[in-house]
Amino acid sequence: MEINIDDMEHRVRKIIYEHSEDAEFPRLEDYGVTEDEFDDYMFYKQAVIDNSESLRKKYTIYSIIFIIPFIVAAFYKTSLTNALIASGCGLVLCGIYYLITILVQKIRMSRLNNESIERYIADVMKFQDR
Repeated sequence: MEINIDDMEHRVRKIIYEHSEDAEFPRLEDYGVTEDEFDDYMFYKQAVIDNSESLRKKYTIYSIIFIIPFIVAAFYKTSLTNALIASGCGLVLCGIYYLITILVQKIRMSRLNNESIERYIADVMKFQDR
């Protein structure tokens, strides 16, 4: 059984491995980047991407956030109005959480951003498309 890992870091490294002997292939030195800097950047960028892509974690958190207003509403007189209000509040809370996670991911990616390495990655990905 072969395990197929398809993430950004593995795709880039696979392209580098397959085409590193080609004369036209981009070299890290041409971008003013060392191998250690590239390795660290790829590791941290993949960590940010992986943190935001865990579906099981996402659905669990969204479920808990959605249920919290129903738990609070259960302490009051149970009615259809309270259930509708609780579901509306749950949806609003889920939307707020969604916006916060997107904002946090963008902030983390912007702090991590290195233009030289990003240009290198873009050129490597273009090389594969040839």
